[in-house]
Amino acid sequence: MLSYTYQSLMYFRKMFSRKSTWLIFCTVILGFMGTHEMRGVTSFCRFWGLGTCGYHSFLHFFRVSVWSFDALITYWSTFVLSQNEVVCADGRAVLLGDHTCVAKDGRKMPCVVSMHQHSETQSKPSYFRGHFWGAIGMLIGSLESPFCIPLDLRIHQGLVHVGENSKTENDRETLGTRIIQMALDLSVRHDLRSILILDAFFPRRCSFQTG
Repeated sequence: MLSYTYQSLMYFRKMFSRKSTWLIFCTVILGFMGTHEMRGVTSFCRFWGLGTCGYHSFLHFFRVSVWSFDALITYWSTFVLSQNEVVCADGRAVLLGDHTCVAKDGRKMPCVVSMHQHSETQSKPSYFRGHFWGAIGMLIGSLESPFCIPLDLRIHQGLVHVGENSKTENDRETLGTRIIQMALDLSVRHDLRSILILDAFFPRRCSFQTG
């Protein structure tokens, strides 16, 4: 397991021009794997036993421009495909897509919006403030016992707060089309024939016009 983890992290070495940046990246990934809580950078510092200096180093890593999030997503999806564990149906990879809402208490956090909980879960109140995420995953393993591994996860609402909603009203993507566009971008990027499985929220006219 340790050998496989090391080889997996080495795959991403060529993405970073500096070894120190890659080492911090490895620290973050291992922190995600090992921490028993998820409270942002604070969780990584607690897991590694770091103080204020380590906290600011993590913050700097997430804010620098020497590496690209889009490039990281591409490297990750390429790595998943290279493992040859993709579940296929009629010669097509099976992709899953959905939205998820995460409650946030921060009043000035970017992209935090007021939302209404439509699902049947009782873990969140009917109305709350938080982040609205869109996720794309791929089935791996076998059809008898598949596992969905995440490939891309992005905030899909409240992007005006970070200046990413510059399109005109007629060209602006909806919550439904954003997920579909993520799947299309993934399939085109890797020249991958695929099937996208979504729930009843997505079959709308604008969804079939995407791409």
